[in-house]
Amino acid sequence: MAESISSRPAVELAANLEKGLLDDRQYRVIKLPNQLEALLIHDADTDKASAAMDVNVGSFSDSADMPGIAHAVEHALFMGTKKYPGENEYASYLTKYGGSSNAYTAETSTNYYFEVSASSTSNSPGTSANSSRSVLPVSKENSPLYGALDRFSQFFVNPLFDADTLDRELRAVDSENKKNLQSDNWRMLQLGRSMASKTHPYNRFATGNYDTLHDKPLARGVKIRDEFIGFYKRNYSANRMKLVLLGRESLDELEKWVCELFSDVEDQNLPQNRWDGIPIYENKMLGSEVFVKPVMDKRSLELVFPYPDEDKLYASKPGHYISHLLGHEGPGSILAYIKAKGWANSLSSGAHGMCPGSALFYVTVNLTEEGLKSYREVVKVFFQYVALLKEGKPQEWIVDEMKKLNEVKFKYQQKAPASRTTSYLSAVMQQPFPRDQLLSAQILIR
Repeated sequence: MAESISSRPAVELAANLEKGLLDDRQYRVIKLPNQLEALLIHDADTDKASAAMDVNVGSFSDSADMPGIAHAVEHALFMGTKKYPGENEYASYLTKYGGSSNAYTAETSTNYYFEVSASSTSNSPGTSANSSRSVLPVSKENSPLYGALDRFSQFFVNPLFDADTLDRELRAVDSENKKNLQSDNWRMLQLGRSMASKTHPYNRFATGNYDTLHDKPLARGVKIRDEFIGFYKRNYSANRMKLVLLGRESLDELEKWVCELFSDVEDQNLPQNRWDGIPIYENKMLGSEVFVKPVMDKRSLELVFPYPDEDKLYASKPGHYISHLLGHEGPGSILAYIKAKGWANSLSSGAHGMCPGSALFYVTVNLTEEGLKSYREVVKVFFQYVALLKEGKPQEWIVDEMKKLNEVKFKYQQKAPASRTTSYLSAVMQQPFPRDQLLSAQILIR
């Protein structure tokens, strides 16, 4: 008799994850036969259980003639599946057990997550410091986490894309976009996108609205539901998915549930999306000076630089060295000087990996009224400091100092809430980190 997919064993990728001194959770990383990777987390004291799925497809995969479709598909998955067709079935179940859910669409990933009570008994979570340790294992049929996970898994197995609910979700996307129009941060982001090269997906309108997702496609004769289903089928594949599951259950029990519920996710063995060799900004745009009238009372100076993709340099983190020096606040730093001049209140800097293949480096200065008048002087000071750094070699003592600071930060970091942990780590799993360093690779410098 042939072995069923759900009964095939998963492969263990890591069991002893590098973790901080205050971390009493247990971890295991597995890979299913369909190539879906999962990080299992046992937390005996948690009052909330949680799961998150990060899919390696985002707004950079939008079609040029239907911007925002990745974001809209994210919305649509909440509206029912073949196994659980009720429009509010998922949300109602989570609410029943004190839970909630959310999702976001980034440039190269879409992240779905939920949390729910760790126990089906209303008085067990948080009744005492050691209450959860005495909770007896419950059958999966009586577990809030299992029930939520069963419903959640169907997002990636057989979503409905029901025509009756699709239009309402498109209007929800449209409302989200209208709300963003009054956000200075969003307006700055969209301005940066509009200046990008048309050959790079950063140039696209990522949020989408009713016009780009309904009216214009309809006018071209596009069948909107078919377009959504097509996008899902072309881009959602088990080998692009990273799952994190956190609960009071043992690692073995969590693994059984993952194998049972996620082995039917289709694997198309899709390649990783990459944009190597495509500059975000064309040469003619470099050196541009742009002025923005904010919605709120805000004075800031933002310098944006094209930057190399550092994904494979996660161990040494050269960008952290640069941002450490540029953002330093001690004597002799940029901020110390421009503060003394009365031009600024704060300065931050850092690299943002837009996608595999390209990144941007940001320097943001919050200016005073006098600083706004003298913004060119602030820019001059910045480039003088950069020129000074270029005259010398990277200093080993600074790297050692950063290593020690980050080591202390990692060793003594506090336990994050359940859904924040799962959502964050599912995104981290998309990075090329050794699986036993999923908790540490973002922080430690080696």
